[in-house]
Formats: sequence, structure tokens, C-alpha cells
Amino acid sequence: MTTSETRTVTIAEHRGRWATLRIDNPPVNLLDDRVYGELAAALERFEADPEMRVVVLESADPEFFAAHFDVALTQEQNAAAQQAYSKILAALRSPRLVSIAKIRGRARGGGHELTLACDMRFACAETAIMGQPEIKGRLFPGGGAMQMLPALIGRARALEMILSGRDIDAATAERYGVINRAIPDAELDDFVDTLAARIAEFDSTPSELAKAAVDRRYLPALEDFLQDVAEFRELLESPETVAAVRAQLAAGLQTRGPLEFSLGD
Repeated sequence: MTTSETRTVTIAEHRGRWATLRIDNPPVNLLDDRVYGELAAALERFEADPEMRVVVLESADPEFFAAHFDVALTQEQNAAAQQAYSKILAALRSPRLVSIAKIRGRARGGGHELTLACDMRFACAETAIMGQPEIKGRLFPGGGAMQMLPALIGRARALEMILSGRDIDAATAERYGVINRAIPDAELDDFVDTLAARIAEFDSTPSELAKAAVDRRYLPALEDFLQDVAEFRELLESPETVAAVRAQLAAGLQTRGPLEFSLGD
């Protein structure tokens, strides 16, 4: 295994044509232009590498897979984040690369949407929490949840999550179909790593054809994802939302405190 350190993402390339990307952006693993930029660069490199087959996304923080998108970015940073996220979506959709999200702790907003962009999701049964709390900040999900959740769990349950802003636990997520499985914490690493290595060892041609065929049937169009991203940014930068975000930031949003821990209550 070889590793390399970047500012917010650790890249570990394993023997057997698979790799791990670990998000590490204290205090609560916010997703910003830096994280998205580093993820995009790594995923584009892996997607272009014929020797790389599988990538696992995980977190260095057991309490926060990724809290959400950083709503305190400047307009220039928002533009860079939007551009990088578009590259992430394109790379994750490629038949060349199989992606697996390993979820511990809170995956909310853009953090949850990053897991939804992956091909498979496995979550810690004891600690994983998923939600789309954007509505509480005068926003809507702008990273793919409005496309993927209806496709995964149906219209009514998707609207329940999006319009209520409430969290769901791993057991509910498994029952709804948001994740593949809820797995005990002590077994999660071995399960996901074994699955990644197993998928990576097979010939790439049938794997690529299979993913492409399934995606033609079930994956919403990339253009619809990108429209949501653009409209989210427009709403985020509106005067009314700027005021709502400032109030939440003053109350402790994006710090490791009670508001972030209970954001989806």
C-alpha cells in the first residue's frame, strides 16, 4: 500500500487495483472548494488509470463522515467548488471506476449527497446518521439528493427526507434503501475492504459493461445533477439565504458543538 498526504484528503493506494480516499477537514469535515478539488483530482487520476478499478470514500472523523457543504465560502470559492464537484460527479459515473462509500458518523447535506453519488453505500450500524437539513437554512439539496433519493427510495420517502430536514439512522436508511447495508462497526472495515478487493480482481471489461448497462436504466441524467448544483449556488448567494446562513453561523453552525451534532433533529 502507498499513501500520500494532501491538505484535506488522504489517498491510500492498495495492492490489487483499489484505493481509499479519506476526508480529513476538521473540525467537522465540511465540504469546501479544497476538499472537492482534491477529491476531483484523485478521482480523475484514478478514472484515467487502467490499473485502478475501485475507490472507497471514508472519513478520518468517526463522528462526521462529512457534516455538509461549507455555507460560509466566498462567491469565488463557491464557483471553484461547483466546478470541482461537477468533475467528481463525472468521474464517479464513469463505468471505468467502481465507488463505495463507507459511512461512520453524520453524513448530512452535501456529505450525504457525496455518498449518494457513489455506486454503493455501507454504513456503521451504531453511529451512521444521514440527512438533508438544507431546508432549515433556506436551501434545498444541491448535490444530487433530489435526483438520487427518488430513484433509490421513491418520491414520498425522498420528500420526507428533503422537506422535513430530519436525520435517519442506519437501520432506517437500510430499510428505505438509501444504503446497501448497515454493518456493525467492528465488521465494517473488513467487509468494505474485502468487497473492494474482490471487485477489483475481476476482469474490467464485463464490470464496465455491467455498470454502464445498469446506469442507463437507473441513473438520472448528469445534466439534471448539474442543474441542481447551479440552482443551489444561486439560492445560497441570494440575500435572504445569506441572512439565514449568517444567523445559523452565529448560533454555532460549522463548529464542533450542539448545533452540528443535532442539526437533523
